[in-house]
Amino acid sequence: MPGRRRTVVNTLPRRLIAADEITAEDRRREPRHPTCFEATLEFSNGTYASALLADVSLHGCCVRTDADSLRQGAFVSIGLGAEPKMPAIVRWVRGNTAGMEFLRQVPTYRHDWQAMMDTGLEG
Repeated sequence: MPGRRRTVVNTLPRRLIAADEITAEDRRREPRHPTCFEATLEFSNGTYASALLADVSLHGCCVRTDADSLRQGAFVSIGLGAEPKMPAIVRWVRGNTAGMEFLRQVPTYRHDWQAMMDTGLEG
C-alpha cells in the first residue's frame, strides 16, 4: 500500500559460537585455585593411588597421577591426609591429568579444603 512503512524483522539466527571458542574458564561455575597438594585417590574397587592436586574449586579439581585405573565417568574419593574423602566423578582424562567434579560442593565445615582454596600454592 502506498504511504505505509514496511518493517523488516531479521529472522536469521544469530551466529552460534563453536564449542572450541568457549574456554573451560567460561564454562566453570567458579574460579579454580592453583594448588600443589598431595592427595589420595580411592577407587570404587577399593584400590588407592597417590595424586597431586593441581587446582581446586568448590565444585571440582584437577589432579595429576600415574594411576592406570583413572577413567572418565569413574567414581572416586579424594582425600587430604586423615580427613574424610570428598566423593567425585572423573569428567575427563588427558594423559596423567584428570578433571573431577565433586558430587557435592565443598562444605564450609571442610576446613582442609577451604584452607587449600584460600592459600593456593603454599601447600
